[in-house]
Amino acid sequence: MYQLDATAYPGKSGSPMFVNNNAKVLGVINKVFIKESKESILQKLSGITYAIPGKYIIKLLKKNKINTN
Repeated sequence: MYQLDATAYPGKSGSPMFVNNNAKVLGVINKVFIKESKESILQKLSGITYAIPGKYIIKLLKKNKINTN
């Protein structure tokens, strides 16, 4: 699990996390830490986001026989 010090807003789960200079996908955003209520997320961002490393996503896809090419 990656812990990022960048903000991803709720609803972005499932989005790719990539290296900006070469567009290589490193993982998939999984969870956004919210300090208080969901309603206050836009005013009080935590800046903490979690992502699943890509190697685990690929392993899961292959296990379920989903083409990863």
